[in-house]
Amino acid sequence: MTAPRLTSVVSDRTDVELAAVFERVWRARGYQTRVRFRGPDVHVDAVGKTPEGAKREIRIWMTSTGTVTADKASAFVRRCERAGIEPYVAAVGGGRVAPDAHRPGLVVLDAPAIAVEIRETGVESFVRDLAAEGDGASDGEGGGLDSEGDDDDAEDPEDDEADENDAADRLTRREALTKAGTYVAGGLVTYLAVERVSDVVQQSPELRAAVARRVAWLDARLPDVRLPPVEWSVPTPQPLSEESTLPNRTTAVSTPANATTIPYADLRERPETYTGTAVTYAGRVEETMERDEVRLALVAVEDDRGRLSGDVVARWPTGRFFDDDIGFRLLADERVRLWGVVAGEGSISGGVRYPRIDVSVLEKT
Repeated sequence: MTAPRLTSVVSDRTDVELAAVFERVWRARGYQTRVRFRGPDVHVDAVGKTPEGAKREIRIWMTSTGTVTADKASAFVRRCERAGIEPYVAAVGGGRVAPDAHRPGLVVLDAPAIAVEIRETGVESFVRDLAAEGDGASDGEGGGLDSEGDDDDAEDPEDDEADENDAADRLTRREALTKAGTYVAGGLVTYLAVERVSDVVQQSPELRAAVARRVAWLDARLPDVRLPPVEWSVPTPQPLSEESTLPNRTTAVSTPANATTIPYADLRERPETYTGTAVTYAGRVEETMERDEVRLALVAVEDDRGRLSGDVVARWPTGRFFDDDIGFRLLADERVRLWGVVAGEGSISGGVRYPRIDVSVLEKT
C-alpha cells in the first residue's frame, strides 16, 4: 500500500502531536527544546546557536483547529519581542491565520513548509511512526510511546542530572498514561487535576496526544457547567472623560453588581453599542503608559477557558491604585482582573484602537 504524502500526514496532526514533531525537528538541529502549555494553546520553545555562533531562541505556536486572529497574533508577537524570541505560528489541518493577522517578524508555517523542515532534519520516519500510532492505537500504548518515541526523545543530559535524586518518585510514560486513563474513566475534571500534578504528563507531547485521544469522546459529551453568578453590593462606577483631570488619589471602589463579560468578538466589533455597560475581564498586562493624570494599560483578556481573546485598553486616574487598596505594582505580564464600564474605543499610544474600559476596581490574580 502506498504511504500517504508527508504533507497530508502533517495536516492530520493535532496540536500536541505537531508539538512533538517540532520538538524532534529542533533537537535534530542541536537545539534544546521545551513544550509549553498555555491554557489550551501549545507552544514549543527552542534555544540554540546559529552557524555563526549567535544565540537563537524561537517560539512556535501550534494551531490545528482554531483561527489566529489579528488581536491574538499581536499579543503573541509582543510577548515574544519583549523576551527576544522569534515568533512562529504553525497552522495545519483546520487551523489558519486570519489574513489581517500577519505581523512583521511573525513566521507562518503551513503543512508543505513543515514537511520541508522534516525532510531537511531527517525525522520523517519519526513523524510517520507518530502518525501510525495516532491512527492505529486503541489504548494509547502503541509503539510510538514505548519504542522509538522513548529512545529518541530522551531528556537532555542536564535534565537527567537534575532529576537523579528524585528518579524513584517519577512515573514512567506508560505508568503515567495508565493512571491518566483511570482518572479519565472517573471524569474529565479529575483527569485534568491529575495531569497538572504529573510532570511527565505535562512535559511529554506524545503522552498528551495519547491521553487527548482517549478523552475526546468524553469531552464532547459532557454538558457545559456554569458557575452561579456572584452578587456584589456595590455602586456603579462612573466613566472618565477623555481629558480627565481627576486628582491623584487612591480610591476604594467596590466591584459593580451588574458586571458582565461581553464576548470579546462582539465588544471588538461594536464597542460603542456597549458604552456605559459594567463589565469584568481577566487577562495579562501587555503594556502600560501614564498620560497627564490618566494611567493606561493594554490588557490581553481571556475567555472563561483561559483562551486568549484579544486586547482592551484599561484606563483610570493616576494614583487610584497601587497604594493601600491592592498594594502591587502593575508590570508587564502581570495577571489581573478588572471591573469597569465600557467607554467606546481608545489606544494606548496613538496606534491601533481597541475597546476601552474605564476601570473602577483592579485586582491581581
